[in-house]
Amino acid sequence: MGQVNGCVISRRTVLGAAVAGAAVAGLAACGEAEWYPADVTPDEYVLRSVIRDKERMVVRYEAAIAEGSGPAELLERLLGHHLTHMDALVESLPEDASPTAPADLADGEGDPPAEDPASGAAMDAAGLRLLESAATSARLDQAGSVSDPGLAQLISGIGACEAGHAYLLGRV
Repeated sequence: MGQVNGCVISRRTVLGAAVAGAAVAGLAACGEAEWYPADVTPDEYVLRSVIRDKERMVVRYEAAIAEGSGPAELLERLLGHHLTHMDALVESLPEDASPTAPADLADGEGDPPAEDPASGAAMDAAGLRLLESAATSARLDQAGSVSDPGLAQLISGIGACEAGHAYLLGRV
């Protein structure tokens, strides 16, 4: 490669030194620093997102039941499923986590992000079916993006239940 102060330096020597330097730097980075420096882990972020989706779904079902825009018995049963899902999701939050969203997931005042204006509007069975179908596909992506296998299984199970909801609502 060349000479430096009368010494011949080969490419292998330079490459070896570069690899050794990278290894030392990598090991030094593994010291005592937290592996994820943010207050909210990626898994908790996904979990809180699913919880917010469920809260919106509950509001829509409650509005549909109040307006009588579908078979009340079926809608009440599906609403019960969503409430059960929300309980399981809240229980899955880390022990030291607050059940309310942290400031970086909220609108700056500790409240969840603003809802869309139509979130409380009553929907018929066809509209709820579309919401359930969309939620099912979102759960697939969310389950694939978490690292905790138990959380992935919970989110997948919720998605499967939502697929069943979409099927039942399609038969109305």
